[in-house]
Amino acid sequence: MKIIIFFIVFVAAMVFIPDSWISGFIEHNVHISGDGEEAMDNFDLTVITAKAAFSAVIALVALWLYRKRKV
Repeated sequence: MKIIIFFIVFVAAMVFIPDSWISGFIEHNVHISGDGEEAMDNFDLTVITAKAAFSAVIALVALWLYRKRKV
């Protein structure tokens, strides 16, 4: 049950968190090296990785709240 909840919350967070929020934060605070297409690929990968990490944190908090409510 916990794995299903984690997966549902993770996918929902990946879909509903706007890319503009994450990309704006990364654009202003993280230095991306490379030139041209390589830099854009690095930027996109960084945005996807940050979004996945943020979604995982949200899913873990949801699981923690579910477990705490159940006890």
